[in-house]
Amino acid sequence: MPSRKLLPQAAEPFAAAFRSMLPSLFATRSRVDYGDAQRLRARRSVLSQSGTFVGHRRYERGDDLRHLDWAAYARTGELFTKQLEDDDRRAITIVLDLSSSMLAGTPQRRIGALRLAAVLGGLALARLDGLTIVAPGASAPVQRFVGAAQLPVLLSYLRELPTVDAAPAESSAAVLSAGPVGRVHWISDFAPPQPFERPLQELRRRGARVTGWLPVLPEDERPPQTGYLRVVDPETGRGLSVPVDASLAEELRRQLALLARQQRQMFAEVGSSLMRWPFAVHSVDAPAMAEHLPIVAACAR
Repeated sequence: MPSRKLLPQAAEPFAAAFRSMLPSLFATRSRVDYGDAQRLRARRSVLSQSGTFVGHRRYERGDDLRHLDWAAYARTGELFTKQLEDDDRRAITIVLDLSSSMLAGTPQRRIGALRLAAVLGGLALARLDGLTIVAPGASAPVQRFVGAAQLPVLLSYLRELPTVDAAPAESSAAVLSAGPVGRVHWISDFAPPQPFERPLQELRRRGARVTGWLPVLPEDERPPQTGYLRVVDPETGRGLSVPVDASLAEELRRQLALLARQQRQMFAEVGSSLMRWPFAVHSVDAPAMAEHLPIVAACAR
């Protein structure tokens, strides 16, 4: 394991512009196309006929009329649907890779991972789904959140997570021991992909619907063509500046393309989907709403 003193310092993940964008981003979820009426009714059917009352939302066409809150209508003159939580079917779990490899890149890939967790988690809380964060190695490796009011608590929890290396098998074991398994969002660099194969298979066998999320850096798509590449041994701190010529640039491109193919193949073989999210198209200090809309659309499927 790399010496902690030699690791790069984790950068601030939630710039002010990102925080201020979140309410508008979450508001777009109601405008996402959920497909035809049958799909809409199917989604509403996950509301159980009995369960724990967790809140209200405005009535939408296709909702079960038995869940209308007539007392709320008498007070406000507006129709509201009671939200009842069915743990088995409404559980959302986010698995976070906190390994030192996530500190690589400019900006650090870890920033993209934590922002993905914030958006995915915030969307779950806005829908009043139960949210569980699994972060092996953290002081609180399994943390639960419920309700939109807990978004600031979620952001604070994510911001304080440490850098710690844990095997993918530890993450899947923590997910399975945390309770009912529903939809799982696993955020990592998935490099190398082989150690993730069996944990993903185990989650699939236990009924989890897993989506892998890979925050993509600019250099993942366009490795440097000129200049110098700084290589540092994390154990000793000794570094070497390697000049980038045409042959090295081509080899970097080839290796990155090979890794991407291996990742796609591994996810296909385990029957899960892999989403590659380019999070640093614009400045991380001035994130664009358009960059984050694909996350909202993916969660609607």
